[in-house]
Amino acid sequence: MTAAMNQSLMRDMEYLRLLETAMEQSFNAVLITTASLDFPGPEIVYVNAAMTSMSGYSREELLGATPRLLQGPKTDREMLHRLRAALAAGEYFEANTVNYRKDGIPYQVEWNISPVRNEAGVVTHFVSVQRDITRRMQHEQELKRIASTDMLTGLANRLSFDRHLEKEIERTRRYERPLSLIMLDIDHFKSINDVHGHDVGDQVLVHFARVLSENLRTTDFCARWAGDEFMVLAPETALSQAVQLAEKLRQAIVGTDFPEAGPVTASFGVVEVGPDELATEVVKRADLALYQAKAKGRNREMAN
Repeated sequence: MTAAMNQSLMRDMEYLRLLETAMEQSFNAVLITTASLDFPGPEIVYVNAAMTSMSGYSREELLGATPRLLQGPKTDREMLHRLRAALAAGEYFEANTVNYRKDGIPYQVEWNISPVRNEAGVVTHFVSVQRDITRRMQHEQELKRIASTDMLTGLANRLSFDRHLEKEIERTRRYERPLSLIMLDIDHFKSINDVHGHDVGDQVLVHFARVLSENLRTTDFCARWAGDEFMVLAPETALSQAVQLAEKLRQAIVGTDFPEAGPVTASFGVVEVGPDELATEVVKRADLALYQAKAKGRNREMAN
């Protein structure tokens, strides 16, 4: 072997050592499989340390297995069909899905897969780079929850309700099904704040919201609209049924002990969504019906 050849070999070996070290120290998980798509699927031929750490499987347990080992009930099957089609075509693919650790705990994974071709252009392997994004997804879900939740009562907030109302109106038009809206507020709530203080007023709002939640159907959508005003969206509910629901809520409130402030009552405005009504028009009619209920003495429901 000539000195030049020996030097070239040394460089190649150094390059391979560097590559191996980089793969092993990579923050992202790396998995390499054969290119066979026949059942049971590609065989895992390499995993780095991050892959074993993320999955909970040892290197020995992963090598020779197929990526099916990491799948479970919540793994997106439709995504797997798209993945197989991309691999069969020798194309790059990326997605998010749910994988499972050895101990059965699911985790959200973001990954991409690239085909590895030989000098003849034939795909011989697939290399997948993966990252556990469970914490990021949980954080994003928490931000969404905070953005759509009234922090005092735990009910949906006004923004969330507005979006839900638009969706339900669209669904009602598409399927020609009834949809009703109940707008309510606490009678003389200002007096509760003035006499007992805003801390007690907040306690009443929390207690009031709990009474509503406990007396609504699973299909109903309840939100704190503003201050002491609340909204109840009742799908598959005609006006007469919505009036009955409002009366049920009124009686539940009257029959509840509010130790923070004494007896509490509420007034209700009830409307059924018209076939061509906009969300703003529905809310205005419900607000008018609520005003009429208060004008007639409060602690009652009025339909518009």
